[in-house]
Amino acid sequence: MRPLGTTDPHSVATYRLVGVLGGGGMGRVYLGQSPSGRYVAIKVIRPELAADPMFRRRFTREVAAARLVNPLFTAAVVDADTETESPWLATTYIEGPSVEQRVRSSGPLSVTAALTLATGLAEALASIHRAGLVHRDLKPANILLDDTGPHIIDFGIALATDAERMTTGVNVGTPSYMAPERIQGEDAGAPGDIFALGATLYFAATGRTLISGGSMFEQINQVTQGRFDLSVLPIQLRPFVVRCISLRPQDRPTAKELSRILIGTGVSTPTPGWFQPLIALPSGEPQPIEPPAPTWGTPKPWQRRPVLAGAVLGALGLAAGGVWAATRGGNTAPPGGPGPATEGPAASPSPTGPLQPGSVRWQVNSQTLPGPLHLVVADSGRLIGTDGRRVFATDPSGPGQNQAWSVRIDAEPLTVRDWGPAVLVTADSRLWRVENATSRVGFEGIDAGGTVGDVALAADRAFVGLPSSVRAFNRVGAPVWRQDVLESPLIADMTWLVTRQERNGTVRITLREAATGVQRWQVSYQLAPPPADQGRGGPPGGGPGGPGGPGGGPPDDAWEAVEARLNADHLLLREGGELRVLRLSDGRTRWNKPWQKPVAAIEMIGDTVVMAADGIYGFRTDTGVEKWKVPARGARLAASPDGRYCYAVAQQSFAAIDPDTGGSAWSEALPPVAREENVSGLVVRHPTAFILLRPPPFQDTEVPDVLAIALTAGPR
Repeated sequence: MRPLGTTDPHSVATYRLVGVLGGGGMGRVYLGQSPSGRYVAIKVIRPELAADPMFRRRFTREVAAARLVNPLFTAAVVDADTETESPWLATTYIEGPSVEQRVRSSGPLSVTAALTLATGLAEALASIHRAGLVHRDLKPANILLDDTGPHIIDFGIALATDAERMTTGVNVGTPSYMAPERIQGEDAGAPGDIFALGATLYFAATGRTLISGGSMFEQINQVTQGRFDLSVLPIQLRPFVVRCISLRPQDRPTAKELSRILIGTGVSTPTPGWFQPLIALPSGEPQPIEPPAPTWGTPKPWQRRPVLAGAVLGALGLAAGGVWAATRGGNTAPPGGPGPATEGPAASPSPTGPLQPGSVRWQVNSQTLPGPLHLVVADSGRLIGTDGRRVFATDPSGPGQNQAWSVRIDAEPLTVRDWGPAVLVTADSRLWRVENATSRVGFEGIDAGGTVGDVALAADRAFVGLPSSVRAFNRVGAPVWRQDVLESPLIADMTWLVTRQERNGTVRITLREAATGVQRWQVSYQLAPPPADQGRGGPPGGGPGGPGGPGGGPPDDAWEAVEARLNADHLLLREGGELRVLRLSDGRTRWNKPWQKPVAAIEMIGDTVVMAADGIYGFRTDTGVEKWKVPARGARLAASPDGRYCYAVAQQSFAAIDPDTGGSAWSEALPPVAREENVSGLVVRHPTAFILLRPPPFQDTEVPDVLAIALTAGPR
């Protein structure tokens, strides 16, 4: 706050002015104090605008509408005078930094805080739009933060949706946060606010503006052509930001829809200090934290990681995609219904002392958990699974394996899939949604309309493949749309659904709008013949002693799996040993690569495709050109939530690989039980990675088959 200047008034109506908070294109903002001592923010309109009858009429309508806005996440209107010589508007004074001040002084928000920010902004915009207003200048400087959440300011003089256009020559908006249609001279309306929300979230999470430097012409081109660098954006935020900054206004969600989606993902509610950094940075521009110099370390005997999309990973049944289909055949579980929480044997303790990245948090044999579980890993790190008739949640991290809850479902066999803060349970043609934290059943036994096949899950939708159709259901179990097609859901996010159909060696890939099921494009291609050693002759990279090789264990068909990865610009497909990248805008093939060694795993991180086969390779996403190679055969891979690392398990080690260079930021040796032939999967639920091992022979419960690995330093 600055002291009042010689030209500033000392009072407005009954409010004494204390200082200058700021100013903008519409007027100057003062800190005012009421006769009772309460503080308010008072904006006084510029004289040239006050003299414009059209502006004054519009301002009067807007103040009246602004009074209807829910004050929960806004600066509420407390007083105004639109008839005086200098119109003014008083709102509640929020004592806290703006998003811009917070990021500039202390660095980007955490992913959790950024999602809390996005949820508050979506709710505030929904209230503003419901009142008939469009903000038109949403940006980090216009969002204040306090312990109750984010608060939008300056909406009281926003453009009413039914009001006249702004007088020619008066420009409202900040280029980095202006929607493409605004830059092209059109009236953006409410979708323009959503674009600004996405750009604000980008800034809050990265410390960068959506458009980079260059001339004004170059910046305008970046916006109108949608050339944004999303590689620096944490993965958890990309689906929200990508949809908000869509080039076409009709492709952006409404504020109400975005609020519903965010709340449905289980976003944390604001708590005291929610926006504060865990460790305060020095004042000034935030400095990037450089990782240690990349060193892969001494090679160890590595082994393969088959990743299955929607299929079983190893006999344990813990899938990287979060799915395991349980059947009653061969199940040794005792009968029984729901029971009270129980305690089982303790997880094996790890060494004492502070944890370092790559350290073992705990290890456990799944057969000692309450019930013979076949598991998925929930966002919270709980192990959730089924014995065929019941769904269990267990937390092995404490002094004992505490069974958090057990739910009996009168159907069989049950399939459990991870769905963010919940699990989707399917049996035959019915669907259930069970909350991870509470076991509350969100919807129960709804009829999918046919036998459930493949399923793709997004934050706000479940896309279910049926014998002759694909259906979409929302998080409360209501059907959203149905398309009568012979396609199987493959992968989805909040914007797109990708489906696949295979017939006589020809694969057909279809891109559909997630919200409507409408087809955007469809492409077909022939499957490449498998490499000579793709069959049962050995593991990826083949070799004596490995599964399927001379002296090794049984082979693993997972190398023939079909899987996909999706980002804002590209679709990555793996068909057995062939990689293919399609351009998301039109389905054109950017490149394809039939590999001569069986492929074990893929990830797409920013502008790099990472593949594990006879080594770990990094390819440019747009061209397929090889960037680097690490000589480690058949690794298991998983991307870090922020896109900074590709985690890998191989050579009895766990490493964090820089996807740009192939160097490792750090690498740690694993216990002997994680030797090459035992590892069946890798799942990341930050700040923990879960290494899944094949069950030990002879039901040896002393040997662990799940390892929990720390991804960050800290206390045990």
